[in-house]
Amino acid sequence: MALGDNIKRLREERQLTQQMLADKLYVSRQTVCRWENGTRCPDLIMAKKLAVELNISLDELISDEDVDQFTKEGFPFHSDKVKERKALEERQKRVMEFIQLVGAIFLLISVFCRIQLEMRVPMWCFILALCLEAAAFIARYRISKRLDQLY
Repeated sequence: MALGDNIKRLREERQLTQQMLADKLYVSRQTVCRWENGTRCPDLIMAKKLAVELNISLDELISDEDVDQFTKEGFPFHSDKVKERKALEERQKRVMEFIQLVGAIFLLISVFCRIQLEMRVPMWCFILALCLEAAAFIARYRISKRLDQLY
């Protein structure tokens, strides 16, 4: 539904004439007529005033579709795919934080061992760190693939 159709429908629902609406908005009746016919469109400020006068939101006024239908069905951005994508992105963020934490801890331990204790870092520390890093990167890769499948 076009803007003009919305204006006309909403005006008629509120049992207002074009002249009555024009008087409330301080414009001429011809201006309201042009808005309804689609030959002219109200500017943004006037559209806001029009929405306030018709007691609706600006979204409802300019929407091409019936807004009531969306409120019953739920907006498209609340779909399951979007929720799942957000959950996966959050999980991916936690995986990356974990990788950074493990890397920082490993770095601190190896520097401490090398400088303070003047000893070499044991091989099992490297193997453990490598396993943790590999697991975290594999998890990140799998999550990224799953995100790509969603879109």
